[in-house]
Amino acid sequence: MPGAFLVAARVLPGARPLAASVAIVLLVGPRSVLWGGETGDAPPPAQSGEAAPAEASHRVVEAIARLKLPDRRDRLTALETIKRFPDKAIPWLVKAARNEDAVFRARVANALGLVGKGDRDAVWALTVLLSDPDAFVRREAIAALRAAGDAGVVPRLEPLLEDRVEPVRADAVLAIVQLQPERAAERLRAWLGHPDARVRRTALGEMLNRKDAALAEALPALVKDKDAGVRGDAAAALARVRGADAAATLVEMLGDPEPYVRSAAIIALKDVRASVAIPRLIDLLNDKSEEVRAEAISALGALGAKSAVPALIGQLNASSKNLKERAALALGLLRDAARPAVGGLIALLDDPDEGVRQKADLALRLILRTNVGFQAGGPLEHRRQAVAKWQEAWRKSQASPKGG
Repeated sequence: MPGAFLVAARVLPGARPLAASVAIVLLVGPRSVLWGGETGDAPPPAQSGEAAPAEASHRVVEAIARLKLPDRRDRLTALETIKRFPDKAIPWLVKAARNEDAVFRARVANALGLVGKGDRDAVWALTVLLSDPDAFVRREAIAALRAAGDAGVVPRLEPLLEDRVEPVRADAVLAIVQLQPERAAERLRAWLGHPDARVRRTALGEMLNRKDAALAEALPALVKDKDAGVRGDAAAALARVRGADAAATLVEMLGDPEPYVRSAAIIALKDVRASVAIPRLIDLLNDKSEEVRAEAISALGALGAKSAVPALIGQLNASSKNLKERAALALGLLRDAARPAVGGLIALLDDPDEGVRQKADLALRLILRTNVGFQAGGPLEHRRQAVAKWQEAWRKSQASPKGG
């Protein structure tokens, strides 16, 4: 009957006929069909591997019905079906973008990005989701618009540079420069002076990835930025841009009041192989920040700092598992120079933490150049026998004319 609508319902198994619970109610257009069956599964695909036009319509109709189910898993499964038929799905996805479930709205944004490229309604729905109260949804909408490649949405993205959530601001930066590549360099350079630190950090990182020559000129100011995150990122960038020539500035940054910056400077000094920093790094083994102490330990090992052996041996008695592990590895890297640490490393084989025992055994193998078959996670009796073997190996090494 022209203009008529079919009311399709599925009755829950076991319900009484006159008091049946309706699981799905959907109004569909004239002569539309909703697939039945207790499971609500879509019909099998056509033998050719491609759904026939009528079948595709039916499968989308059923998937649309599942969008109304209370269980999120059902709704997400429906989305996967809908994404396979973009020409029929976009209008329904636009409507689904108003769902009360934030996780579902985020998935809808993702689906719109996959199937709605070039579709005006899909792009419009995504720009609306840029104002969603949930940050996850906003981020998914940004990603979808970025993938769509429509530069016309840039004015809608620019307000997100002031978003209250840092990752949203960062995503907006990256989306804008991708959508308007002809202005990317200009924008990124300008954003190095943006009032928001997250924007400055993202611009710095993107310029570094692009190997923008202008970054070298900006780094002297960035290492003195008021934000610790920017200063730390600038230290890493300085090492990549200037190499060993950055050592003096990086050593100066070891005195920064923020642990993140001190740690970043240590890592950068390690990367440029700046042995000139070794005395300062030894001093930092007494830093109030465990993160800084840990990075200093690793750097001393990587730089082959033989003069640091006594200080590193002291770290084997640290209360922190992380510090003990790093100290053991650093000493192992120092090989023969770390022979005075062997007694302390053998003692660590009885540490209650398996990871510490494992690193101590590795260090002993590097220093003494042998392997006694110690298993850090093995039974206690096995470990005791292996410790005795390490002690014997150490005695033999000391008795050797060459000391090894």
